Amino acid sequence: MSSLLKAAAMLLLGALPAPVVAGEREVSAPAPNIVLIIADDLGYGNLGCYGQKHIKTPALDRMAAGGMKFTRFYAGAPVCLPSRVCLMTGLHSGHSRVRINGGGGKHPPIHEEDTTIATVLKTAGYRTAMTGKWSLGDHFLGCVHKHQNTDGSGAIYKHGWDYYFGEPNQTYNHSYYPGQLYRYDPHGWLGPETEANRLQPVPYPGNKRKTGSHYSHDQITTRALAFIDKARDKRFFLYVPFTIPHADFVVPELEDYTRDKSWSEGAKTFASMITRMDRDCGRILARLKHHGIEKNTLVLFTSDNGGLKNFDREFDNNRELKGFKGDLTEGGLRVPCIAFWPGRIKAGSTSAEPLAFWDFMPTFAELAEVSPPAPVDGISFVPTLTGKGRQQSHPYLFFNWKGKSYIIRGEGKHRTDAEIIAEAKTEVVVPRFTPGKKAE
Repeated sequence: MSSLLKAAAMLLLGALPAPVVAGEREVSAPAPNIVLIIADDLGYGNLGCYGQKHIKTPALDRMAAGGMKFTRFYAGAPVCLPSRVCLMTGLHSGHSRVRINGGGGKHPPIHEEDTTIATVLKTAGYRTAMTGKWSLGDHFLGCVHKHQNTDGSGAIYKHGWDYYFGEPNQTYNHSYYPGQLYRYDPHGWLGPETEANRLQPVPYPGNKRKTGSHYSHDQITTRALAFIDKARDKRFFLYVPFTIPHADFVVPELEDYTRDKSWSEGAKTFASMITRMDRDCGRILARLKHHGIEKNTLVLFTSDNGGLKNFDREFDNNRELKGFKGDLTEGGLRVPCIAFWPGRIKAGSTSAEPLAFWDFMPTFAELAEVSPPAPVDGISFVPTLTGKGRQQSHPYLFFNWKGKSYIIRGEGKHRTDAEIIAEAKTEVVVPRFTPGKKAE
């Protein structure tokens, strides 16, 4: 065991009872760029490469054929906000800051002391950008809603981001024709410099929530592509949390293949939204190839929670998995996940290793050759991606939602639910992070 793993184990003895270690490291290439794309409410069965028969997703199907498909990958929670907190902080929902979704404009934020993936990668020399749905802090300076134009603990500018474009506020995220989106660009990379610690509204006066001239998904994609153009000669982390296919079900135009189907208009729209997102994932991959950086860029695609009950009759959103978004079941938690890294990930490979959102933090830290915050619940799955080194497995995956627990045990693990819950469900854990500390 490396000294880093020993140190992590010692920290855990004093803070968390569950062992957390990284994969055995074999670093033989420069740290890659990282692109993480997240769909919103996309089910395990909504992509062709996962068995979808009706919705067309050719770009993501090609990505899976050229990379790795995960068959036992889990979101952080069965709904958006707590799931994304697990992703950003490396903690499962028995230890994480936010374990509820909130509502009515009362969405709990992360705190300033909570270290995010963006903060870790920024200290490792990455340019960090997000285009899309943040959700981890409704209050920020520059918000057009007066009661939320305050400096909140979850504000983007406090959590490691160099650039942002989208709607940070969970309450207003799902209007596809919003009156405004927001930009944060203190370096002036993609336009005029914004004022430090303040987001600038980008108004769309012709938009009326469900109709208009500026479809939010398209605007988010355009900025993601522009960031790749700008950062192509530097090491970068690009996080693209799309809002498709979350309701409202609105799309500028139906895809041709849906028009003559006997589906409802809502089902046609739902399918068209997913195909539109798929096409834009393909555009991101094509842009990386155009700049000659696809072989030094790890691209991951997944979804923030299980699929919807809406249109399940037409599309079998979660296939054989029981339950839907909001349910503490396989159907509410298991999500598609695809990894693409030409020359490093074996094309057409599949992994059944049980992994979850909190594994992104240590995985990205290992790739960046820095130590992640400690203690976290995640393990690095770099060995699974590259086929090099020994992959450490979780003794269990733990989920906490609405006072109930859901446990997925590792192979050969026979501890009782009560024993696992006793160690996994605690007060909020705040991992310690030392900027600049190199992984050993």
